[in-house]
Amino acid sequence: MCAVITGLSIHRYKSFHPTTAPPIHFEAITPPQPVFLYGINGAGKSAIGEVIQGLAGKEAEFAHCSLQTSNNADYRILVYNQRFVDKVIRTAEGVPGIFTIGVQDAAIQAEIEEKQAEAEKLEGQSAALDAKIQQTIDAGKAVREIAITGAWKAHSDHDQGPFRDLMKGFHSDRQKFFEELDTCTVADDVELDGLDRLKQRLADANSTESSQHTISLDLTGLAIVEADAIWGEAIAVSATSRLAPLIEKWGNSDWVGQGRKFTHDPECPFCQQHLPPGFAEDLALLLDGDRQSKLDRVQSLSDTYAQRVAEIEVAAKTMLEQTFSKEEPGLEQAWDLFHAQIKANAASMVSKIEKPGESIVLEASDAEGLAKAIATVNERITQFNLRVADRAAERDRIKTMFWQVMRRERAPVYDTYKAGKDPLVEVLRKDKEQKAETTKALTAVAARLKELRRVQSGVAASVDKINSRLARMGIASYSIARKAGEGNLYCLARPGQAEGDMTSLSEGEKTLISFLYYLECLGGSDTAEAGAVDLGRTIAVIDDPISSLSHNFVFDIASIIHGELIKPEDGTPRPRQVIVLTHNLFFLHEILRQTIGGSDLAKASKKCQLLRVVKSEHTKVVPMKAAELMNDYQALWQVLRDARDSNMPAIMVPNAMRCILEHFFWFTHQEDKFKEALKKVGDEDATFAPLARYLDRGSHKDGINITVMDFNQYDLNYYFTKFQAVFVAAGFGDHYSANMGVTEEPSAA
Repeated sequence: MCAVITGLSIHRYKSFHPTTAPPIHFEAITPPQPVFLYGINGAGKSAIGEVIQGLAGKEAEFAHCSLQTSNNADYRILVYNQRFVDKVIRTAEGVPGIFTIGVQDAAIQAEIEEKQAEAEKLEGQSAALDAKIQQTIDAGKAVREIAITGAWKAHSDHDQGPFRDLMKGFHSDRQKFFEELDTCTVADDVELDGLDRLKQRLADANSTESSQHTISLDLTGLAIVEADAIWGEAIAVSATSRLAPLIEKWGNSDWVGQGRKFTHDPECPFCQQHLPPGFAEDLALLLDGDRQSKLDRVQSLSDTYAQRVAEIEVAAKTMLEQTFSKEEPGLEQAWDLFHAQIKANAASMVSKIEKPGESIVLEASDAEGLAKAIATVNERITQFNLRVADRAAERDRIKTMFWQVMRRERAPVYDTYKAGKDPLVEVLRKDKEQKAETTKALTAVAARLKELRRVQSGVAASVDKINSRLARMGIASYSIARKAGEGNLYCLARPGQAEGDMTSLSEGEKTLISFLYYLECLGGSDTAEAGAVDLGRTIAVIDDPISSLSHNFVFDIASIIHGELIKPEDGTPRPRQVIVLTHNLFFLHEILRQTIGGSDLAKASKKCQLLRVVKSEHTKVVPMKAAELMNDYQALWQVLRDARDSNMPAIMVPNAMRCILEHFFWFTHQEDKFKEALKKVGDEDATFAPLARYLDRGSHKDGINITVMDFNQYDLNYYFTKFQAVFVAAGFGDHYSANMGVTEEPSAA
């Protein structure tokens, strides 16, 4: 079941009590009945519609008030009031007579003007950003050109040397060279070959040489000789010889031993004196035995060491003549040091042979430096062998390292470039982001402007329907027309009006146009984005739809509300609930009569709910019976009396006359006499026919006779004369006289 409003709680708003919310109850009956609220101006009637509208829109201002619905179900509430009129009809700024129609279109012109100003501002920002971006780009190009020139020096330095081919493809494009070189960055701790080494490697890779053997030098046999303890021993003569004390005293055992080989005669080889008997035996006893064996060992070790030195010298000579050995100066230096060391040891050994009685100290040969130098050469040989094993891969490795060497050499250029570029890049990034945002915003504004000019939100169709209704209501004095070339701008088109001669809308025209548009909104959304609406789930709240309207339209509006909203034709959708608020008794009586379906006010409680909005100190809503409208009958006569006495506009008279006739004859059940009286007066005066049709409720049902009648063709005297004549013709002349305060009956004319 769709929801209906069953109650309202209002306080702290306008004339309602500031703290207490008097209950406002709407009956929840199936099918729902229309609710009519009557209140004089200032009673607080419009405040009720505003609260309903505010609560439906979830406006914070009305959060302290509440609205109750049956079953707490969803509902769609559309309120017609002055706020709706102001939203629907909006005059274009600075252009009197030009207006927009519709809740959305009412804001379109303002939004178009706003968006156009916004677009101009964004376009200015975009142009400024374009100039700034171009300036930054130009500055970046200048910084880059300086860096390209600096990096190109690396190419110039090696363009004519052995490395030229390693830069193939980059000889004519400086920018390409700059970008490629920047990709060859290596960490500072990465070891790179020098240019000379790279040149040698490149020569190896380009050569036709085969692989080389590694070098070696056999140094075995030296250390064991050098370490023998005999070298530190003083070899002495034998103590068993009688010569021993003398030799020991003189300390010349080595000299005696050397002279032994000269003892061929009995004379001494040194002094040529005759040797004593047994001297040879004593000498042999002195020098032979253990001493001799030690001397023999010294001689043997010395010979062995000398032989190894000679062998090593031969091998070293061969080693040093090897190509890679020649390229390693450290190898020859290491050999010279080692060679001098072993040569010195060999000489010391010879000295030991000559003077065995003296101890010598040999320096252990240190081959560590020589071994390292040999290892260095062998590493180069190994690398060479690898290179010549895959020359193409080696050339690629050389090329890579060469570019890395150039990049490291040009590092200051790139560092300077980066230092100059990075701030520009950051500025450019921010500017481009801002440009993108500005472009996006401008695109959105342009799209919105396009949409604002394109989207009609159903207004164009609604305008056609409004014009059709105006025509059916007999309004030929104006219609609504789209202003050529101005999107959703409209103006009133009046017969005989020159193009461009526009006048502003009157308040009455605004009311009528906005109410007719409201009827269109009930059956469809007033925005392009919303989908279809369900009229059966819609609650229509209408506050004074006849405000500022001529009374000529009171009955038309009442008929429209009843015929289209309260009781439409079978099969036609209708709102779930209709709530009408008014201060106009004529209008209330008319819509009540149509709802009841006659003049029997006793049926009112079965067809609708009547409420009265009253105000003493604060506003409250109380039930009202239809019979109470009888008390307002005299108010209608007062309108005529005031008009007669020039205290009321004459335009009020026809409507008051019709209401009085309808009240009197329907309440007295004299409808037939009323029609006969109209016919009788009309037969006597043909000019009465239009007024008769207006006064006759039956002829009003076609919705035309109200507006085609020109009230200005009659004066007040004519109205009163014919009005009295109708009462007289029906036999109730005294009733007219009593209420108007006259005694004389008018003639039939």
